[in-house]
Amino acid sequence: MGHPKNGTLLLASVIATLCSLSAISKPAEAASLYKGWNYAIDSFNDSITGNNVGGTKYEIYGLALKQTEDKVFIAINANLPLGGTQSNYADDGHVGWGDLIFNFSGKNLSTASANSNLFGIRFASKNDSGVAATGVYSQVKAKTVAKANGIALDSLGEYNEWVKSNGKKPSIGDLGANDPYFNQATHVQNVIASGKKVGDINLLSAANLSSLGLDFGHFDANGSQTIGLSADRSLFPDGNFILHLAPDCDNDIIALKGKLDIVPPESATVPEPSAVLGLTAMGLLFGSSQLGRNKQQKALNSSAS
Repeated sequence: MGHPKNGTLLLASVIATLCSLSAISKPAEAASLYKGWNYAIDSFNDSITGNNVGGTKYEIYGLALKQTEDKVFIAINANLPLGGTQSNYADDGHVGWGDLIFNFSGKNLSTASANSNLFGIRFASKNDSGVAATGVYSQVKAKTVAKANGIALDSLGEYNEWVKSNGKKPSIGDLGANDPYFNQATHVQNVIASGKKVGDINLLSAANLSSLGLDFGHFDANGSQTIGLSADRSLFPDGNFILHLAPDCDNDIIALKGKLDIVPPESATVPEPSAVLGLTAMGLLFGSSQLGRNKQQKALNSSAS
């Protein structure tokens, strides 16, 4: 007869292997990842308006991004409405949101911009962007419109020093206030200067964002406005990026570091590792069972002869 104990031991071994490999294949969660969203949380007191520092109408609290197989979702928590705000300091009496600027190049912002190697999203229809329509743009060169929108300070470095001199703490989300990614001697490039439109965006309601699991409150980011949008995943490259955002006046800035994963084409769907391992385990068990039957049959034939 065969040995059922051997089959039981093999099954236990296969199950243990599956469990260990399944645990290994789980992705590690970054500290800023929550419910599928990657968050950058900014200092809550480093915006300015006039002589006021911290908690102003330009304060940005958080920036978040979520990726699915076919969409990229972006959300902003701040005090500035989508339509912007009236300002006595701006040349045209209005300050809007700047554009979302993506950098996948691995270079600093100035270098990537000079080479038109950025991606950008104009999401606010009333701002000082250099492109005419809202949407997603590639081959982007960026520029700053801070001076025309009323900022009195001459550079990012001066901005940081002004915030600190008023007892507040400047930061740029996932980047430090003095991070060399930005040129400290100039204002941050905050809108698209030129680029090629490659697709459209959809603005999202609070209900849409909630259904997607967005929760800035988990990080105590409770600005009065939450703005959300989505765009097709296929409009963006794969890989690591830095995404930054500021109002037209650069009176607060936030940056988010992240990665857009490779999405396999639909025609080349790769089975889940657990499924492959499961099929392998079934094959091993079937082979073991068949081997036992063969041995049992040989034993019967031998006794019959």
